[in-house]
Amino acid sequence: MELEGQLCRIFFLCLLAAQQSDAEVTQDNTAAELDTSYFFYQDQSYPRDCKDIQDHCSTQNTTGAQVIQPDGYNSPFWVLCSGDWTVIQRRSDRLVGFSRSWAEYRDGFGFTNGNHWLGNEKVAHLTNQKTYELRIDIETESGLTGFISYGSFRIIDGFSDYSLVSVVRNNDTLESVVTWCPTNTIPGNCNRCIATCADPSGTVDCSNDCGDIQQTCICPPNYLMDGTNCIRQEDCGCYKEGHGIIADGVSYVAPDCSERCACSSGVLSCVRQSCDRDATCKEVDGVKSCSCNEGFAGNGLRCTSIRTNRDCYDIMRYVSTESGVYSITPSGWAGGPFNVNCNMTIDGGGWTVIQRRVQTSSRYDFNRDWGTYKSGFGSYSRGFWIGNEQLYYLTNQGEYELRIDMVNRDLSAYHAKYDLFRINAESDKYKLSGLGSFTGTAGYDAMSRHHNKYFSTRDRDNDGTSQYHCADYYDGGWWYGPSSGNDCSYCNLNWMYTYYSSTVGYWYNLPGSDYLLYTEMKIRPRGAN
Repeated sequence: MELEGQLCRIFFLCLLAAQQSDAEVTQDNTAAELDTSYFFYQDQSYPRDCKDIQDHCSTQNTTGAQVIQPDGYNSPFWVLCSGDWTVIQRRSDRLVGFSRSWAEYRDGFGFTNGNHWLGNEKVAHLTNQKTYELRIDIETESGLTGFISYGSFRIIDGFSDYSLVSVVRNNDTLESVVTWCPTNTIPGNCNRCIATCADPSGTVDCSNDCGDIQQTCICPPNYLMDGTNCIRQEDCGCYKEGHGIIADGVSYVAPDCSERCACSSGVLSCVRQSCDRDATCKEVDGVKSCSCNEGFAGNGLRCTSIRTNRDCYDIMRYVSTESGVYSITPSGWAGGPFNVNCNMTIDGGGWTVIQRRVQTSSRYDFNRDWGTYKSGFGSYSRGFWIGNEQLYYLTNQGEYELRIDMVNRDLSAYHAKYDLFRINAESDKYKLSGLGSFTGTAGYDAMSRHHNKYFSTRDRDNDGTSQYHCADYYDGGWWYGPSSGNDCSYCNLNWMYTYYSSTVGYWYNLPGSDYLLYTEMKIRPRGAN
């Protein structure tokens, strides 16, 4: 069968050894011309064929020009290895003429990496070492490709005119001598599932499309199977650079969820996007998407809270670990969410700040009436009281601990901590009904003297003393009451700013000065840390 511009390749089951650029295939191309530093073998012996090279260089890419010396041949020579085949003939154009003399066909001609005939004498020595397999690949001018393979191939020496004495086809079920590959496909080994337009990775519902077939027609690189033909991957559905094919009707989301693309009727459309601050980019059901975090609902691009955060400890667990102002709704509170300041740094964080006072150059008045103390007042920067009604609902939705941080006139810092803190409702005058065990650096448990005392303001005298109206006397609301005699308090963090040398509070028997320049009261669920 005469094919114009045919490509006919004959291979043997071998692998490779060392690289050379483009060696001319002649009888003079011997070991004397070879730099042995190129090779794995450092003695006088050479691999007999590419299979020998494979055994010694299995971890290397050995495709290309290599050196072998079959048994009985007088010198090593260059051959071209392609995968695990040894090329003995290659012809893809008319640059090298094949109308040659007997001697030229005996010795070989052409170039190892280009068009060439290896040489009958070399092929005879090769094929008489053991049983070899033959494969012929053919490509026509129109691009039609095919192949055929034989399980046994051998020629004898020049005394018998290099006669072809053994050639046995591998597959006798072929309808024709040559297996033709469809347009845009090439002969190759089928060792995986077939990648298609619908399944570019060749992994979806794959049950080994190749079966027991080892040699078949496959798509070349950057092509995918579309029915029975191979087409360019960019012509198959929608092509996304850096990702590949997106099948028609399928969406693609970037690994960081920053972009979403969809393919419709072969048209690719992409939009930039970003996950909501309360969402996470993660894989769900095999697809990347923005998903709202626990306690939030939405499409991931916009999430709204569905969780009722009862205090700053909930905020720290579910919303943020950064200190700042957040909205909470304690259990049973009917007044709607309100803002609180959360301290997330001290002692494990999660603290809801209920009182804060800072010494400033101007007085900030804590001498307020009952209604103002009930609802709360002030600002975090100048000083504030959270509100007795809010404090009641906070401390009665579970067991809470109290921490008080103080700085005295000596600029020394102290803290007092109680493992239980609770007040009663307004009907019981916001009585300090729960105060647990004391720990800390404040030295003296001054707060315990106020346990079970009612809250008093300038217009509500609930202190139980006959000698004083304590709230009016000290110009600030507090849990006043006698613990011995007619004393109003052993600690007071809300008294008038100018009561004693511009201080903001008092704590009896601190290790240093009892008078304070800074105070902060805060609560969190008991045992939260």
